[in-house]
Amino acid sequence: MPPPNDGNEYKPFVDLIRLEKINDVTYRSIALPFSPGGDLPGTYDRAYGGHVYAQAAWAACHTVAPGMLLHNVTGNFILPGQCRTPFVYKVHAIRDGRSYATRIVNVTQAEGQGICFTCICSFKQAETSLIEAQEDVDLWREYAAALQGKKPTDFEECPGMDIPWYWKLRKETGHNDMFPGLESVKVNMDPYNKDKHPFDKRGIIFYRTLGEMPKDPNLHLVAHLYASDRNSLYIVANNLDLGDLWKNMSSLVHSTVFHSPMEDLWFRPSTSAVNPLDDIDTRGRWFAKVDRSDRVGGGRAMFHSRILNAGGVHVATLMQDGLIRFSKKAEATQQEIEDVKSRQASWKPKAKM
Repeated sequence: MPPPNDGNEYKPFVDLIRLEKINDVTYRSIALPFSPGGDLPGTYDRAYGGHVYAQAAWAACHTVAPGMLLHNVTGNFILPGQCRTPFVYKVHAIRDGRSYATRIVNVTQAEGQGICFTCICSFKQAETSLIEAQEDVDLWREYAAALQGKKPTDFEECPGMDIPWYWKLRKETGHNDMFPGLESVKVNMDPYNKDKHPFDKRGIIFYRTLGEMPKDPNLHLVAHLYASDRNSLYIVANNLDLGDLWKNMSSLVHSTVFHSPMEDLWFRPSTSAVNPLDDIDTRGRWFAKVDRSDRVGGGRAMFHSRILNAGGVHVATLMQDGLIRFSKKAEATQQEIEDVKSRQASWKPKAKM
């Protein structure tokens, strides 16, 4: 069977992220990226932002000394990613220290169109920590209304586009875009989110990699980067009850910080079944991405998330400044203004601190 002419297929993560080396500082993508909505009418032929975000960091990983591990990646999305044109990654070495190293990666596609994405990747050597502390997190206790008695495999695969018209299409036809690299499922948070203010609502996605993962620590970290953008701004719009009103949506700046030693971040089979995220089968344990928003305005919205492992360890934090517009023109129509104000007026009260 011939390969598809797009990136919407179930593909092992190592095949999705693989790079062709052009020279010591330049790399090119091989696999096509996922495109939300695929060829469905009314969708944009745009690449999933997590693809270029993760692969740019992976290119940078090829240029640092052994033992240097990603701990912070901040990327700026400048132009929409094209789905059928390879990404070209040029890595610039900024510093190589004993404990830390820094790289800038500039990404291009079509010749003459300039940089479409740029990021700063910070690396560090592993070190012994004299203190490890975090908020106590028990997902199944905190979100019992949605999770009690359930495990990741009880939930449906994440929708290719997490918006109302796509949900309707999926219900009517069973169609869902195949997502490469990851197995990811979306928790139905309605029982928890009902009667809550948008900023008190939460989204949860469970994910793990598809296919075997070599024991290269940076490869595993890059897989978390790839997961970090999954349905991010869609979740913000839905929590605001504006998921069917937005006209334009795009990532602007996306940052991820890894907090934990590598032991907490590997994708691999669990050795026990103590937590529902544990899975002793060959596909490996799950990670949880818990999403929220706390600010919207100026044509933008803030997306926050923390990533937890099966032991409840808060292994990474991510933040995104994203573009969400509710009018295609500089001046919104009266109907657009009334639609948004009506939705906002229906928001439930904010929980008291």
